[in-house]
Amino acid sequence: MKALPISVYSNRLYRGCSNGGITERFDELLLICPEGFIEVDENDPPENLVKMVKRRLFGNEIYYHIEPYASTDKGCVGWMAGGSYAASSDSRFWRMVGGHHGAVSVHDRQETQSDYDMLSH
Repeated sequence: MKALPISVYSNRLYRGCSNGGITERFDELLLICPEGFIEVDENDPPENLVKMVKRRLFGNEIYYHIEPYASTDKGCVGWMAGGSYAASSDSRFWRMVGGHHGAVSVHDRQETQSDYDMLSH
């Protein structure tokens, strides 16, 4: 599997917003990218390996976000935004996000269902 290095952008005044997510431990992530130049062992992926997720919101609006390649911890709900963004000036990154020129939200926060319920009220 190939990957492309991308930089993490976080407001360090708000440490902990990703609840221990990878953006608190790494300034660089490895984004899975077919055109990437870094070889990654699929059977032993690095902790900072991430993937691009493309989905539709509110009908036709396309939304891209980045999330860890790893699964969420047992008992946790899915990945959610933790306040950090990632980007690269490499044109391969911009092609992956349909030409969008800006940093992409990193969804590396995870919570248990009870934490999620408590914080959602």
